Amino acid sequence: MDDTERQIQFTRQFSESERAMRAFAFSLVPHRQDVDDIIQDTLKELWNNFDKFDPERPFLPWANRFVYHQVLMHRRSTATRLKYTFSEETIRRLVEEQPTLERDRALSDALDQCLQKLSEDQRELVRLRYFTGESLKEVAARMDQTPEAMYKQLQRIREGLQRCISKRLAQEGWA
Repeated sequence: MDDTERQIQFTRQFSESERAMRAFAFSLVPHRQDVDDIIQDTLKELWNNFDKFDPERPFLPWANRFVYHQVLMHRRSTATRLKYTFSEETIRRLVEEQPTLERDRALSDALDQCLQKLSEDQRELVRLRYFTGESLKEVAARMDQTPEAMYKQLQRIREGLQRCISKRLAQEGWA
């Protein structure tokens, strides 16, 4: 991939990620104006580090590391004038949680997409068993099947969902 194509990928991924980057920054600093400054400085740093940009890897976790460092720099430069800011330890802990939240969001999106690929009957079975709180026996009786047959059918559905989710997460860089 040549530099022009990498620049296009970079710009596209930045545009797609900017809202999430702003939300992340806003979770760490109290004022919108500060977030605007941090995102502007982050973009400058991202561009300065363009040579480290890998279009094959997830953009947002990479970019949010720059947001985090810009938040720390901003905090240090404004600490004397701002009375109410998070401590660096609090900011560090919030940042440590971010990849987990992003992965959970990606996992939830993948599950939703994979559930949509199921047949209507399969989705209804999953809904009855996992979202209504009915027991396997109750679902089997409702669907006029034996609990053993219902168990095997649910096992096949779960295995299919697991493969589908794993594939989607891998495609998005969440190996």
